[in-house]
Amino acid sequence: MKKQILFAASLMLSVSATNLMAANLGKGSAAFDKQDYATAFKELNPLAKEGDPDALNLVGQMYENGWGVDKDEEKAVRFYNRGASMGHLGSVNSLRVYKDKGYRVELETVRPAAESGDAQAQNRLGEMAEFGYGMQRDPNQAFQWYQKAAEQGYVAAEHNIGRCYNFGTGVAQDFSAAEEWYRKAAKKGHTDAMFFLGTLYSNNHGSQQDQDTNILAYAWMHNAALLGNPTAIAIEKRLVMKLDAAQLDSAKALAEEYRQTYVGQ
Repeated sequence: MKKQILFAASLMLSVSATNLMAANLGKGSAAFDKQDYATAFKELNPLAKEGDPDALNLVGQMYENGWGVDKDEEKAVRFYNRGASMGHLGSVNSLRVYKDKGYRVELETVRPAAESGDAQAQNRLGEMAEFGYGMQRDPNQAFQWYQKAAEQGYVAAEHNIGRCYNFGTGVAQDFSAAEEWYRKAAKKGHTDAMFFLGTLYSNNHGSQQDQDTNILAYAWMHNAALLGNPTAIAIEKRLVMKLDAAQLDSAKALAEEYRQTYVGQ
């Protein structure tokens, strides 16, 4: 009987706390909509500290814009990230809008530099066009900018062209072309190119038929792992299971050859 009484009391306290939280959120949201930010912050900030996603989003907006509090964009991003990590759509959208403002500012500098022939800017403008950073997504335009940068030997652009061919981004999918461009970048020590080249071979999409594709995959993946790619470390372990003792010896020897030839550059 005593346990039942305690349980009932606990349940009532829980319901009461939930109702109070809902009331505070409602009051804070209403104050926010009325631009009464002093009241909004008073009601919402304690809830945000407790991890309420709606409160996190609203308090984040207050910090981002300096509404009722000192403007603090770093703190705003922390609030948005907490809400976004919970899958809160409002926080995700607020974070996207915030980042997009920064991208639009970046675009004002990047575009003129790219148009004047700067390879690094051309590659960055390609990335911004591909992923919609501060502009409308345009995979075709992205590929064109990557080409301009790659023509100047810019290694990141060479990798990006390989990735475009690999996934059919702004160009028809072509694994042979992807392999060619990945190898150009990988031979210059580009870690991501090594990783993607390894995945290409592990999926049996490479055109080099003079060697076992799993051996090639291991050799490139091993070097990507050495350079700190965490996903490469996991895939390398799985590739080892596909190789017999003789193949593994060959794979390790090839990986060492690649390391001495390319990674040390």
